[in-house]
Amino acid sequence: MTYEETSAKQRTERFGMSHLSIEVGHLYADDLARPDTLKAEMASAAAWVHGTTEALSKRLGGRRPRVSTCYLVDDYSQQGMPAPEELISVISEAAADAGLRIDYLARESACARMGPLQLAGLVADRIVFEPPPGANGSRPTVSRSGWLCNGVPSPRPKGIAMGAPDQWRPPSQNAKRDHSVFLDVELWSDTDQGRRWSCPMLAAVWQLLRLGVLRNQGRRIGVPESVAEVVPDEHGHDPGRPARARFPETWEAMPPILQLEPEAFPFPAYRTVSILSVNYLEVEHAVRVICGSVRPEASAVEIIRKSAEREGLVLPDELVDRLSYIFQGPL
Repeated sequence: MTYEETSAKQRTERFGMSHLSIEVGHLYADDLARPDTLKAEMASAAAWVHGTTEALSKRLGGRRPRVSTCYLVDDYSQQGMPAPEELISVISEAAADAGLRIDYLARESACARMGPLQLAGLVADRIVFEPPPGANGSRPTVSRSGWLCNGVPSPRPKGIAMGAPDQWRPPSQNAKRDHSVFLDVELWSDTDQGRRWSCPMLAAVWQLLRLGVLRNQGRRIGVPESVAEVVPDEHGHDPGRPARARFPETWEAMPPILQLEPEAFPFPAYRTVSILSVNYLEVEHAVRVICGSVRPEASAVEIIRKSAEREGLVLPDELVDRLSYIFQGPL
């Protein structure tokens, strides 16, 4: 009798990839109270999208690049969000005024839980922290503490009565250049209502979804759902008028990732660019620390690498090196 591990029979799902996924914004409820600012941000994002797409076309030898755009709505930490119909209308109008098309809209709460799947927990379980030389084991593991750092923190004082004072030592960044930029990232906090995931942790899940590397037993995670229904008027839908999408009344009923444009290129991409307010710089620094420590299923990463090679593209080995940013200051 021959025994085989279940993983040996597991098939890793394949799917189409865009060359680039561009995040054109990250919305808080307060942003809706500033429609002029939202429109100005969309106009600026549109310029970056057009310029980035043109530059990518040149890198591809004149070929038309597959570029998809996306927008993330914070329905995880924000209370009193407008109904999906209202919010999507505001975002779509601001984008249209700027000559920008938004292909996909995602809910941040889906980065914590996607249906029955505890998505953030799945990603947290794939964090591999390798203690650097000099670590003495006094720091709890990431799975126990909920904290992840990019190096060696300053030693904790021993606090021995009447003992010699401890000599302070600075923290040290792994793989540093001349000087260290040490960062300690909180991934979650445990509350009476359960585990509360941090903004950097959810944003890291969001980036990994966009890179298409997340799997659940080989199956793809985060398949967008299309807008298929229309709202008929009292006399029935007039074919001469554009159809209006119907959205659920609550964000909890919304799909995790909604495909707004039927002809959009695939949601996952070989690389990502995020056009964000400069206020997100610290968060995205933390995101890079997290993504640099996550080890997705090797078969998923290998399938994407080979797919890119068939198109003549060479992807960086490290997932974090596939992330790029454009930070915008006040306009």
